Amino acid sequence: MIFLAVVLVLHAFFVPVMNGLGHSLRAYIEHVGSHGDLNYSVLGVLFAQAGAGIVLAVLGVFAVAFVVGIIANIAQFGFLFTFQSIKPSFGKLNPINGFKTLFSKRSLVQLGKQLLKLTVVSIILYTEISSNMYVFAEVGQMAPIAIVGLMMNLIFDISWKFGLMLIVIGLLDYAYERWQLEENLKMTKQEVKDEFRQSEGNPEAKAAMKRRQRETARRRMMQAVPRATVVVTNPTHFAVALEWDDVEMDAPVVIAKGADLLAKRIRDIAREHNIPIMENPPLARTLYDRVDLDQAIPPNLYAAVAQVIAFVYQLKRKTIA
Repeated sequence: MIFLAVVLVLHAFFVPVMNGLGHSLRAYIEHVGSHGDLNYSVLGVLFAQAGAGIVLAVLGVFAVAFVVGIIANIAQFGFLFTFQSIKPSFGKLNPINGFKTLFSKRSLVQLGKQLLKLTVVSIILYTEISSNMYVFAEVGQMAPIAIVGLMMNLIFDISWKFGLMLIVIGLLDYAYERWQLEENLKMTKQEVKDEFRQSEGNPEAKAAMKRRQRETARRRMMQAVPRATVVVTNPTHFAVALEWDDVEMDAPVVIAKGADLLAKRIRDIAREHNIPIMENPPLARTLYDRVDLDQAIPPNLYAAVAQVIAFVYQLKRKTIA
């Protein structure tokens, strides 16, 4: 965009600027005699005055290039102001890194872009020169100003076509670089696994930890079974151990529960410690499903559990009697 803008500005203002500079230079030369004897200081002033127009024209072209450059960059990635690009980096001087970059995939892409530009420029030059060969044959009969005009038109035709070619290649390059950036930002499957392990922990280690926690909880639960007041069973699939102390507790508490093999182990421990075992399948299943370990039973189960405990107390009184 910068190149094409400069070409268009030069083509649009070249003739007016050159005419203005010519008139100014002619006026300065005509008034040389008014400065008396010529010396270095007088010549310096004259050339400074004559060159002022050229400096203004050059500054105008640079101003256009500067503005277009800012607009082009903002259009690509928004407003960004940073000194990171000019920050010194000694890694760039490392010859090993240089060789790695030289033979990288990115270098091959850059080489392909340069070869594409060279090919297109060659085609443009060949087309323009071959189409104007008959004009070049007549250069010897042209006036100098006509020759300048011919060369200017030829240069302009080549330049604006080359500028359009650069914009097309630039757009393709922009699309490729954006795609490449997005691909580089993506994580590989191994990186995803590593990140998951770092954030969530190693799955094997977590599984082992959960297994140890379950075993510890199971041992602690089995150690609490001897404190139970009664064990309610399904009779074989579920077993729930209840503890009740009318002095310290507001409601019976589930201190152990299990299914299948764990239920069998609870029943065995209850028998070893002479703890009453009551078969009540609906109550056992309800307690197993709805009451967590070390929690008191809900009020809607008070009546059913109270009947079981009352039966246990009656059984104990009969046993004592």
